Amino acid sequence: MRLFLRNIIALFALLASFTVASTTVVHAVPTGGVGVQLADPSRDPSFPAWETEIGGTVAPGTVVTRHVRVTNTGSTTQTVDVYAGAASMRRGVFTDQGPGSTNRLTSWTSLDKSKVTLPGLGNADVKVTVRIPADAPTGDRSAVIWAQPATAGGGGVVSTSRVGVRMNFRVGPGAGTTADFAIDGLTAERDSDGQAVIVADIRNTGGWAVEVGGEVTLSDGPGGRTLGPVWADETIVAVGVAGKVRFRVPNSAELPAGPWTAHVSLGSGPVERQHSTSVTFPTPDAGGGGSLGSLGSSDSPLMWVGVAGAAAAAIGAIGWTVLQQQNAPLVR
Repeated sequence: MRLFLRNIIALFALLASFTVASTTVVHAVPTGGVGVQLADPSRDPSFPAWETEIGGTVAPGTVVTRHVRVTNTGSTTQTVDVYAGAASMRRGVFTDQGPGSTNRLTSWTSLDKSKVTLPGLGNADVKVTVRIPADAPTGDRSAVIWAQPATAGGGGVVSTSRVGVRMNFRVGPGAGTTADFAIDGLTAERDSDGQAVIVADIRNTGGWAVEVGGEVTLSDGPGGRTLGPVWADETIVAVGVAGKVRFRVPNSAELPAGPWTAHVSLGSGPVERQHSTSVTFPTPDAGGGGSLGSLGSSDSPLMWVGVAGAAAAAIGAIGWTVLQQQNAPLVR
């Protein structure tokens, strides 16, 4: 009976400790939230999102100034971090790159305040200045002006919610100049890891540096296979200079050589160019270069024979161990 009472008392003590811990966490969670909006829209009819976003078509050398209004939607004072973060726009889909990310547009952007302390239901304006360099390459640039509760110190609970104002700029050429480029051809190769790579040879034929990016799709491959789209990292090409845009196909060490029909679509701001041709990759190296060889292929009968043999050996070892334990003398 005494043992039973001791167990009951210990159980109640454990439950009491859980209740105290959970109450502490709940009290540490901040109430209210943060809001942010564009305080002085550009009223630029050529920029469809002028009411809610910072951006538009600008020439190199332009300086753009706007203000965002940060609001404390809660009833208690809180400090808010304000910063610029990288984003991208592909196929009309706007995607932010996560906290701490940077790109060309964030490097052009400065804020007059990186932190504001707001009373309950209070607000403050933060000045955003975007300085487009005089030698900036043409192209589309995206970012976000973020606002989020400041990181709590002393082990407190931190809110990870954040809100932001989008930034979308199209950097165009200056007066009397044009931006343009040409695609001279496509080639197929493999990198040092054996992965398939499509290379687009481009040439800057305009009067401004261009930052070229885009996608490639492969079709009409062996057995009618298709692949893609695969995106490339953007490449900056100076005036009168040739360059290369590389599309690295992931997990392609055993991709059939071909032939394939490669179609690339490249762009730099408003300039878009396309090119299609037949390509054939170098034959994958059966002994290396990322290839698993005959035993590494999931379609290989030899691989499955090896797996079955290993499984049988494991089962036999387990059975022998159990038999030995059953026949072992009892120790009293």
